[in-house]
Order: sequence, then C-alpha cells, then structure tokens
Amino acid sequence: MHSMVLEADIAGNYVGSSYAWASTRDWARFGQLYLDRGKWNGEQIFAPEWVDYITTPTLHSNGTYGAHFWLNAEGKYPDVPKDLFSCNGYQGQYVFVIPSKDLVVVRTGLAEEPEFDVNGVLSAIVKSVQNVD
Repeated sequence: MHSMVLEADIAGNYVGSSYAWASTRDWARFGQLYLDRGKWNGEQIFAPEWVDYITTPTLHSNGTYGAHFWLNAEGKYPDVPKDLFSCNGYQGQYVFVIPSKDLVVVRTGLAEEPEFDVNGVLSAIVKSVQNVD
C-alpha cells in the first residue's frame, strides 16, 4: 500500500479499527493480500492460517464476526456467497473479499444501508463475473 496513513486517537493510541486512510486502489491491494492468503509478489507476508482464523466466527457472534473482519457466514447478504468477509468502514466504506469468486470489491461511498443495498450490489457484481469466461 502506497498511500496508507494511520492516525492515532486523541490520546495518542492507534485504534486498529479506525483512523486508517488509503486510496481505493490501496484498499484493493489490502483485500487482494487477504484473498491470496498473505502472499504478495511471491512472498508470504503472513501465515495463510491467519485467514482461516479471521474467517472463523468468534464465539457468540452468530457467524457475523471473526478477528477484525465481518463475515457473511450466517447469510446477512443472502444473494452473496457465504465465504465473503469484509472490512466495514465509516458511512458505508467497505473492502469485500469473496474467495469462492476470486474477487475483491472496494466501495468508498458515503451512504449506508438501506440507502446503499450491499446485498443487491454485491449480488449483481457476482452474477456479472460469473458470466465472464
């Protein structure tokens, strides 16, 4: 990532879930790193098992959350593969990773559900790439 800026909160702490700024292209690179299970340009940056860990639902999350990533394991987005995992940011900014479709989708808009229909948009994208062969 070339544009990433991490900012601390007012107390000087890096929060980890907030205050990260990057270009859309760099967020796509972040998603691609996770799609490729930690491998970048032939180099293993982190253990592939880390992706297994972050995509395993945490206890009592009903399949919605795993180690800093949101999950579709319980089918929140019914028309999107259940292996989807995502980073969900402020006002509807997302990095979606769908391993079964070899797909990363980044959205940097400023609207949340219901104004932005996550299920509808992702479903249309998945259908469009299924027909590209």
